[in-house]
Amino acid sequence: MPLLIALLSMFGANMSQPESAALVSRHEEVWLASQPNEHDLDAWAAAGARTVINSRTPEETAGLPFDLAAAVEARGMRYVEMPIGGAYGADPAHTRALADILDAADGPVVMHCRSGTRSAHLYAAHLISSGQAGDDAFDTMEWPGGRDNNLVRSLLPPGQE
Repeated sequence: MPLLIALLSMFGANMSQPESAALVSRHEEVWLASQPNEHDLDAWAAAGARTVINSRTPEETAGLPFDLAAAVEARGMRYVEMPIGGAYGADPAHTRALADILDAADGPVVMHCRSGTRSAHLYAAHLISSGQAGDDAFDTMEWPGGRDNNLVRSLLPPGQE
């Protein structure tokens, strides 16, 4: 990717990569990440991210040493909560909402949870439901982490599981 950015910049294209240890993988304009710190949020905003989707539960997010929603919004990005796990389970409504967010996105969308895994499963459900999954949604997005097809199925809207 750095070589591609260098080549594009030779032709006047401006494309940056965020310097963020939290990023786990990328697929087109969707970046999957683990729990960001404030430096990660700065890097994402500087690289053009427009939306941050948090798949952690409100209880998990409340334990952070900073107000995540306020920190995201202070950097000019939209903050969206789509909790997965615990009492929140896996809600297929998140997959439908994600499709709307991605359709309206005017820049990269960062999806995160503690490790990136819940977000990757939500994105996998989106790829399947939108017909973009290929043979394996996780391979399509080049996800390096764990895979739970039962979780993906539970995130699919009715009739698509």
